[in-house]
Amino acid sequence: MPCRYEERALACLWGVAVGDAMGKMTEGYWPYEIPAAYGGPVTGFREPIQPRSRHKWGYAEVTDDTRFTLLVAASIIEKGRVDRRDIARRILERPIKGWPGWEEFKAANNLDHIGYRTGNGAPMRIAPVGILNPPYDLRRLVDDVEAACIMTHYVSSAISAACAIAAAVSAAIEGWSKKELLELAMEAAREGRKRGRPDGAPPIEEVVRVGLHKLEGAETGIGWALRGLNPGFEAWEGASFALCLVWGCDGAKEAILEAVNQGGDADSIASMAGGILAALNPGSLPAKWIAEVKRANGFDLAPVAKALAGLRSKRAMHRVVPIPADPIRTLRGCARGEKLLERLLKARQEDRKHEQDENEHLG
Repeated sequence: MPCRYEERALACLWGVAVGDAMGKMTEGYWPYEIPAAYGGPVTGFREPIQPRSRHKWGYAEVTDDTRFTLLVAASIIEKGRVDRRDIARRILERPIKGWPGWEEFKAANNLDHIGYRTGNGAPMRIAPVGILNPPYDLRRLVDDVEAACIMTHYVSSAISAACAIAAAVSAAIEGWSKKELLELAMEAAREGRKRGRPDGAPPIEEVVRVGLHKLEGAETGIGWALRGLNPGFEAWEGASFALCLVWGCDGAKEAILEAVNQGGDADSIASMAGGILAALNPGSLPAKWIAEVKRANGFDLAPVAKALAGLRSKRAMHRVVPIPADPIRTLRGCARGEKLLERLLKARQEDRKHEQDENEHLG
C-alpha cells in the first residue's frame, strides 16, 4: 500500500503543477477570447499570452497555486503534521509570485493572523492535506484543512471548498470510485461549512448537484454542458467546477484541457481537477506535460510525494476508529468487490431469526 500511495501522491502533485502551469495561459479569459489569442483551442503548452497580468510568465511556469501547494507540503513534511503557525511563517518568508494577498499578509506580520479571503487560494493549496489524511477520519481531515487555511481564508465557503477538494484527493489516493470520492467530498464540504466566518455563499454540494444534472445525458461537450456554472475566482465557484470536471472527464488530461479552454480561474480549476484525476488514474496525465513543467521550473516532486505518502501510511496504521451505532453498516464501501457487507447483513439476519426461534421454543 505505501508504494501505491507514493505513486498516486506523485501523480497528484504533478497534476496540480501541470494544470496550474497550463491554466495560466488562459486565466482571466472569456472562453471566446481563447481561440482568438492562441489560434484555436489550447491543446498543449504555449508561451502564455497574459497582457492583463502584473507578472511575466514563462513557458510552462507554475504560479502561486503550485508554489503554495509545495509550501504547505514542506511544512507538513518538516513538522509531521499540519502546523498553522509554521505555514504562516513560511508565507511570511518571501513573496509568492502571483498571489495577490501577500502584501496584506506581510503587513499583518503575525503568525496567528486570521484572514478572510474568499477566493480559490484555499482549495488550490490543499492537495498535501488530502495526501496526508486517509479518508476514514473526516473530522481530522477537516481540522487539518482549517489549520492550513485559517491564516488567509477563514470564511465558511473557502473552508468548505478546501475540505471538499482535500477529501476528493484523499479518496483518490485511496483508489476509491468516483461516486465514493464525490460523496466524501460533499460530506466534507458540509462539515467544512461549519468552520470559519459565515459569508452566505451557495453551498458547494448544491452547486455540484446542478453541475452533475447538466452533465447527465449531455450530448454536447463537457464545456458546453457546464455553461451556466461559473469557473470563477471564488472558492465555491472554482471547487464546484473542478469537482464537476472530475465527475465528467475520463482522466487528468481531458479535465485540464476542459478547464483551460473555459478560462476564468483556469489555473486553479485545472490544478484541482488535474490533481484529483491524476491521483485516481496516474496514467491519464501525459508524461510529456510533466517533463515540460519539470524542465521549466526545475523541481523534483518525487521526494515530496514519498515523504507525504510515508506520513499517510503512518496515519493509516494508527487509525482511531470510533465505535458506530451499527458497526456492520459502517463497513459499506470498505470491502468493494467482495460483497462482504451483504454477507454480514445476511448472517446477522439469520442469527437474529435463529435467536427469535429459540426464544419462542423456550417460551
